[in-house]
Order: sequence, then C-alpha cells, then structure tokens
Amino acid sequence: MSATPSVAGWSGAAWRDAWRVWVGSEVPGWIFVAKTTFAALLALWIAFRLGFDSPRSSMLTVFIVAQPQTGLVLAKSFYRALGTIAGSLATLLLVGLFAQQRELFLAALSLWVGLCTAGAALYRNFRAYAFVLAGYTACLIGFPSALHPETVFNTAVFRVSEVMLGILCAGVVTDLVLPQALGAGLVTMIRGSYREFLGFVTGALRGRLDHGSMERSHDHFVANVIALEAQRDAAYFESPDARVRSDRLRLLNAGYMSSTTSIHMLHQTMQRLRRRECHHALQRLAALYEALAIELMPEEGVMPATAAEAAPLVQRIAAFRDDLPRRIAAARAALEHTADATELLDFDSAAELLQRFTEEMHEYTVSYVALARPGTRAHKPAPPYVAHADWITAALSGARAVVALLSLSAFWIATAWPSGAGAATIACVFCCLFASAPAPVLALRGLSIGFVWGLLAAFICGLLVLPQLDGFLLLAAGMTPFIMVGIKLVTNPKTAGIGVGYSIMFGNIIGVENVTRFDPLPILNDGFASLLGASVAALVFALLVPVDSRRLRRHLVRSLRRQVLMACFGGLGGLRHRFENSTRDLLGQLLAGADRVGGEDRQLLGRTLSVLETGHAIIDLREAAAIGTLSVGSRAALNACIRGLARLFEKPSEQLRRQALEGVTRATDRIETAMQAEGIDTAERTGLRRGRVGLHLLRTLLLDDETFRALSAVENPAIAAPGASHAA
Repeated sequence: MSATPSVAGWSGAAWRDAWRVWVGSEVPGWIFVAKTTFAALLALWIAFRLGFDSPRSSMLTVFIVAQPQTGLVLAKSFYRALGTIAGSLATLLLVGLFAQQRELFLAALSLWVGLCTAGAALYRNFRAYAFVLAGYTACLIGFPSALHPETVFNTAVFRVSEVMLGILCAGVVTDLVLPQALGAGLVTMIRGSYREFLGFVTGALRGRLDHGSMERSHDHFVANVIALEAQRDAAYFESPDARVRSDRLRLLNAGYMSSTTSIHMLHQTMQRLRRRECHHALQRLAALYEALAIELMPEEGVMPATAAEAAPLVQRIAAFRDDLPRRIAAARAALEHTADATELLDFDSAAELLQRFTEEMHEYTVSYVALARPGTRAHKPAPPYVAHADWITAALSGARAVVALLSLSAFWIATAWPSGAGAATIACVFCCLFASAPAPVLALRGLSIGFVWGLLAAFICGLLVLPQLDGFLLLAAGMTPFIMVGIKLVTNPKTAGIGVGYSIMFGNIIGVENVTRFDPLPILNDGFASLLGASVAALVFALLVPVDSRRLRRHLVRSLRRQVLMACFGGLGGLRHRFENSTRDLLGQLLAGADRVGGEDRQLLGRTLSVLETGHAIIDLREAAAIGTLSVGSRAALNACIRGLARLFEKPSEQLRRQALEGVTRATDRIETAMQAEGIDTAERTGLRRGRVGLHLLRTLLLDDETFRALSAVENPAIAAPGASHAA
C-alpha cells in the first residue's frame, strides 16, 4: 500500500491551500504571458493597418522589451528607443560616406558595431541596452541599404516607426492591463535589507557572528547594493513618486555601502586586537559595542518591520552618538592605568571607527525613515552610483564583435547567400548583448536551443497553420499558442534563455508581412542564417580571449588591488563614495563568474574588504593632508607616505612594503606634532585625528602578513592553478 494520500482523500482545506499556492506561483506568470501575447498581436495589427514594410518587427520588439514589471518595460523601452535612433542616424552617415564602396562600408559598419559593443560592456543595466540597439540597428538598416543606397532613408524611417510602435504597445498594455508595479518589490527589498543589516550589526557588535557568517553576509550585501541600484534605475520611469524618491534611494544605498564597510573595519580591528591579546582595550571596547547594540536593538527587542517603525531608532542613535565622546573619554581614562602607548593607540583607532560607524548608521537610518514620508526630497545631495569601467575588457568585447561581423560579411560577399546579412546581424546582436555576461558561451547555448525550437515552430505555424486561415483574427488565433509557448518559457528562470531564443526566432522567421508568401525555402534560409550567426558569436567568445579565461580573470583581480590607486590619486570631491561604488561593482563582476565551490568567492570577498579598508584609511590620510593650517613639512611627509603606498600597490614587493612602513612612521610623527600645535580648531583636530587613525590602520594592515598577502597577490590560488590541490 502507498503511504501517499490519494487526491480523493484531500480535505477542503488541503484543496484551498493547493489553490492558493498555485495562484501565488503560477497566476502572475500566466498574466504576463497573456499581456505580452496581446501586446504583440496589437502591435502586429496596427503595423498592418499603417502599412509598415515589416510588421513583424513591431511584434518582435514587444517580445524583446517584455518584462513583468512596468518600470522594467519602460526603462528598457526608453533605452531601446535611444539606441534605435542613434543606430539609424549612424547608418545614414555611413551609407552617405561609403554608398559606392561595399568593402569600406562593411568595414566602417563593423567599427561602429565594435564601438557600440564596447559601450555595452562599460555600462550597466538598461543603459548598456542602448548601445546594443545602436549597434544592431545599424546592421538591420545598413545591410539592405548597402545594396540599394537610395532606400536608406525610407528604411530608417520605417525601422524607427516599427520599433516605436512595438515599444508603445508593450508599455501601454503593461501599464494599463493588470499592472505589476516595480515599486512594491523595491519596498520589500529595502525593508528586508534594513532588517537583515540591523540584525547583522547587533550580532557583530555582540561578537555572535563567526568568520563564515561575516563573509556570507558581506557577499549578500554586495548583491543587495547592485540589485537596489538596478531596481531604482528602472523604477525611475514608473511614476512621479518613484522619481521623487530616486535621490533618497541613492542616498540610502550610499549609506548602506558605507555602513557595511565601517562595520567590517570595526570587526577587523577587534580581530587584530584579539590576535595581539590586548585584553584591557578589548574589555573597554566591548562595553561600548554592547551599549550601541542595545540602542539599535535591545535583547528580545522587536525588529522594525517598516520605515515608519524605525523612526524611534533615529533619536536613539543620535543620542548615543552625541554621548559617545564622553563614554570613550571615560573608558580611555580607565584604560590609561593598565595599557601601554601602543594599546592606547589601538583603543583610539577602534573608538574612532566606532564613532564613524555610529554616524554612518544614523545617516543610513535617517535615509531609510525618510522613505516613509512621500513627496519629500533627500535631506542632502545624493551621490551618483559609479560603476567600475574596465576599458581593456570593453576593448576586447568590441574586438570580438568586429571579428564576427567582418567574418560573416566576407562569407556573405564570397557566397552571395541571400540570408548572409541575417547571419551577420544575429552575430552582431549577440556580441553586443552578451558583451558583459559572465558566461556568454553558456548563455548562447541556451539561446541556440531556443532558436532550433523557434525555427521548428515557425515552420509549422507558417506553412501548416497560417495558409488555412483568412483575416487577422484567425491569423492571431493561429499564432497565439506558438507565441504563448515562448513567453511561458521566459517566465521560468531555468528556461528563460531558451524562451528568449524561441521568441526571437519565431517572431523573426514567421514572415507575416503585408504580402505574405508561404515558401519553405526563405524560412529555412533565414533560420539557418540565425543559427550560423549565433554559432559564430559563440565561437568568437570561446576563442578570442574568453571571458572566463585565466588571463582576463587575472587582469580583473589585479584591477581590484589597483583600486587603492584611486584612493591615492583620485579627486577628493566625492572620492570616498566613488571608491566604494566602483570597488563593490568590480567585486560584483568578479563574483558573477567565480568558482564558489573552490572558494574563489571567499578569497575575492576577503581581498575586496581589505582593499576597502586600505582605501578608506588612505582617504582619511589625504583629507588630513588637505588641512589648511598644516605645515609644509607635515603635508610633504603625508603626501610622500601616500606616494609610497601607491608604489606598493602598483607593484607589490617586500622592499616597497618596508619603504611604505617607513613612510607611515614618518607621517605618524608629523601628525602627532601637528595635533600638539596651538590654534587648531575642532574641525581640523578631528581631521588630524582621523588621519592618525588612518595611519595606524595602514601600519596594522602592512604588518599583518595575512592581510598583505590578500592585498598584494597577483591572483588568488583558485585562478592561478585550478586543480592544483589535486596535484599531489
């Protein structure tokens, strides 16, 4: 007998629970499928009525910009429109310059596509999508126009019109028919991030988190920062309220980043004190940490569920911040009787970091609570999010696109294959689209599978179903099941790549035009051309400096270490935020392709946190060097120390490490002398004190062999010698 209860034995409550589970998991996906199908058929019908050259382009545009949330659709549509217009204008220029020279035109077009692909690799989110569209729109218009230059203007106008119609239909249907606002998910994400971070902070302050938990939490924080920025960027297009809140969300994200870095620096300082057995300083600091933890969340306290519930925290943190100097002074006075000068400096450094973290936690909470007040703007200017731009990676992406396009263009010319232009266009699309993907070959494999199924579906629909139907309503009814299959595949993350490939191939090959021809030869020609284009794109990604190659990974890991140079020489205005943003963004790129089973993600995270700690200490030092009343000799010593650190992190060696330590020692003596001078106001004394703390942190980092190895290694073992652990 089976132990599993039969369906007939289910109670009414069980059926209701099963129904609720199905509704919650499946209904949103089917709503998206229905809306996208309706929008695609609406765009197709309007394109027929307006007499566009290629009505299927409008339908295909709907497939491409389709997203479940309104904000994502509008953001993608906006940048698609910009890219389409830019690509059309570029094509007009290129055809005007090289109309009579086919080879020169194709070379210039390839160069344009390469530049667009490089731009797509440099930018994040939907901004990259504008470069993708600018590249392959030029191919879509340029290839037909190369054969008939006199038609280029009409082709460009129709292309822009078809794309704009698809964008309009997708946006209107998404926004008016059972809309799913991005803002609701954004609110849930922000609340969850604040609660998680508050729990993390109180656990860290009370010493309840082990090293593994700290690493996993920081990994999660990096993902949250990047995801929040992407959602904020898309939500900007959704509603006026989202645009008003945009600056406050950027401010919130900035506070989130700086707070996570400060709590890490605080935790690392305590760990170093424990390794050096500074028990007296640890005891005094632990009492201060516990006091802050109680203010943030008392034992058995209730975690704030919303921004409004977190409002009392603002006053509590502010009161603790204002009283903290008195507490620190009392703790230091008690410590002076039992600790030596080095341990007192350790205490001062940890206490300064605690003050900094308290201030940043207050700012973060203020930004979070402000979100509960609709219609108000940020309480201070919000710094922009600065992504890491790697020009070498971008140049390689552009080179791949140029090679793919030139290769297929040469094949097209040599064979006079009617569908050769289609193969070149598809290769261009995929080279642009996956320019910054962590595993482009794997993604292209899924798309190619979708291409095969989409070609089969287009063959069946176009040659067996549509010839039996008459009129648009029957045409729509015949196409609907095939369209819905592709969109439903997109709703499942495991089959999304296959669904995208299926929808693109089906929409492109089905061949519904004003004068439709039911001929299998063009369908097969165009289908094989698309498969060839995808294959060539995969080939250049696999052979031309692969994205996951050891050499390219080494370059990116080396770039992570050289972020310290930004802290050394970048303009001081907004430097701390730019440094934090770009370093975390670079880590996000590295983690996307990291070997998590082999522990590469933990090594990268450890290195990044050390880079952030070092960079912030250097910025403190530079701010101290910028104090107006500082003597010329003191400023020269501080700047010499910074240059020594820059040389060390440009090309690490033991000799440069010793020289950097000597420079830190000289700069520390100068800071101590400057702090004893008369006539220094409170702001300058605070800056000097932070500079002294920065120097002490730098000295500690340079003396710590484990930290220095993580900072200075050219590449981590997981990259340098995959499988080396098995060599024995």
